[in-house]
Amino acid sequence: MFRPVPSRALLGYVPLHLVLSVVGVLMLVLAAGLLAGTQYAARLLGDPATSPPGNRWTDMEIVLGLLVFLAALGVFGVSTVQGYLMVIRTFERSKTHMHNILNSIPTGVLTLDSHAALTSLNGAAERILGLPRSDAIGRPLDDVIQADPELVAWVRQAFAGDRRTQEADVSLARGGDQRVTIRVWASDLKGDRGQPEGLVVLLRDVTEISRLELQLRRADKLAALGTLAAGVAHEVMNPLNALNLNLHLLRQELAAPRRAEAEVTGYLDILRAEIQRIHRIVENFLRFSKPPVPETKPLDLNATIERVLSLVAFEAGDRDVAIETELDPGLESISADDGQLSQVFLNVAINALQAMRPGGTLTVRTRVDKNVVEVLFKDTGEGIAPDHLPHLFDPYFSSRPAGVGLGLAIAHRIVEGHHGTIDVDSTLGKGTMVVVRLPRTGPLSQTCEDR
Repeated sequence: MFRPVPSRALLGYVPLHLVLSVVGVLMLVLAAGLLAGTQYAARLLGDPATSPPGNRWTDMEIVLGLLVFLAALGVFGVSTVQGYLMVIRTFERSKTHMHNILNSIPTGVLTLDSHAALTSLNGAAERILGLPRSDAIGRPLDDVIQADPELVAWVRQAFAGDRRTQEADVSLARGGDQRVTIRVWASDLKGDRGQPEGLVVLLRDVTEISRLELQLRRADKLAALGTLAAGVAHEVMNPLNALNLNLHLLRQELAAPRRAEAEVTGYLDILRAEIQRIHRIVENFLRFSKPPVPETKPLDLNATIERVLSLVAFEAGDRDVAIETELDPGLESISADDGQLSQVFLNVAINALQAMRPGGTLTVRTRVDKNVVEVLFKDTGEGIAPDHLPHLFDPYFSSRPAGVGLGLAIAHRIVEGHHGTIDVDSTLGKGTMVVVRLPRTGPLSQTCEDR
């Protein structure tokens, strides 16, 4: 139904076998007529006395034979025509059924031939494009939707092989200043032998969905902002309380007739430590809210991981945890920020060490999967509860009482800045696996500038 209409033959769409059957019937009728005429002429001109008795046919026998023969030919012809008509009716029913299905679905479907001319479109496509089917069929796409150059440009790119089978959102004009958002897909329209004959384009009006998604993103941002504010307030409140208490004690000590220098020095040391603690909290908050742009350069990822593991080797030994490495020797240099990735790997390694009991093992592995480099950290700790997994990268979420909850959130932002992903898979009682995937080409400069 949605395939480009083929050129009409001289006999229309009549099947070849039906034409051959009719021609065969006519030839048999003609042959039977010639045979009967020949026999009748021989009977008139020949000598009945000299003709063999077995070869003489009576008029009744000839007539009966012709009738039987013609009856057989009639049955054959009628059955052939009935079979053809049944096939036509079945085809029409299937075509009508398919037409009803396509007109019932809310997704717009339109097809174009190899010259970008519209060959068909369903009811949803008519409503979305505001285009009557009678005015569109057979016309080039550029002429039909001149008011929507964005959609025309996208379809042209799909014809050129770009973005094909990938969805995209385009904006269409709808009377005055009103515009709607259409999500489009495209794929090849195949012929009977699998050869491309055009393009199938799917359209869906996602204006309301886009509006709801925008509202949801805004709500998520407000919720995240509220979580950040509550987390910062909670983290800052503790050192502020310590500062307030020690300032009060220091004032009492200074007002005493006899001051103890050791006590005053102790209070000052506590005040300095709590101020540094507040500084670290604010620094981490700023680092999470707007991580620095990656300064990419060729990076030996295996060497970076070995350096990070050397930094945690003392803590691993103190906890009686073994570190095993399986670094791919064929791993080439990638384009990345050494300092930022070191921070990511250090944070993941420390979390793994703190999650294990004595005798545990931390396995670190690197490998190349096509255009992606994978760095895997696997520990033998107690694992993470299933209800905690979705919140691991939320700011100020931590399952440990002494945890701040910004380490993994910052790591997630850094990996995102490198156009990579970080995933966590964990099972209670069996340990946790963290996989960092990075593109071998590194983040694009344009994206870095935008950030």
